[in-house]
Amino acid sequence: MILDTLKNFSWYNEPTNVRFVESGMQIETKPQTDFWQNVQHNIHKDNGHFFYTEKKGDFFITIKWHFESMIASDQCGLMIRVDSLNWAKTSLLCTDISIPQLGCVISHHGNSDWSNFPLQSMPYDIWFRAVRRGNDFWLYYSVDGINFVQTRMFSLPLSDSSVKIGAYACSPQDHVFECILEDVI
Repeated sequence: MILDTLKNFSWYNEPTNVRFVESGMQIETKPQTDFWQNVQHNIHKDNGHFFYTEKKGDFFITIKWHFESMIASDQCGLMIRVDSLNWAKTSLLCTDISIPQLGCVISHHGNSDWSNFPLQSMPYDIWFRAVRRGNDFWLYYSVDGINFVQTRMFSLPLSDSSVKIGAYACSPQDHVFECILEDVI
């Protein structure tokens, strides 16, 4: 049951409205929330909603999101976080032209990059997986929960320390995004 899995989780920037429904934990994002860092252009967004647990050593985690609708820049996905300047996130999002995208952002020492690729259609259920081996991480996604596709491999500066790992959601535009965290494995 999802409640048992989530008992060791905490919020970083808790949303205003979180409630448990039959299928999981329903989240309503606050408007103008995001995770993005760029020292060169003095952009520092660290107010997205992150529901995490701490893990040390090698691990893997899989989470499942469900939503009914998504508009430009809404995001729900998986985040790995060392601190505000060193983290990674992968998520589903829509661009301004309503094309569903799978995106990955890695922030190293306060500078975020972004890679993305279009999906054939909007998956209203999506799974994300992260695997850690030492300082290296692999990110995956799936639209059926069975077949996972690798989207990124990267390292974070952390030696042998623990990381915060979990689900994140945000809405960089001026509206609320509603999504349901259905599973954490």
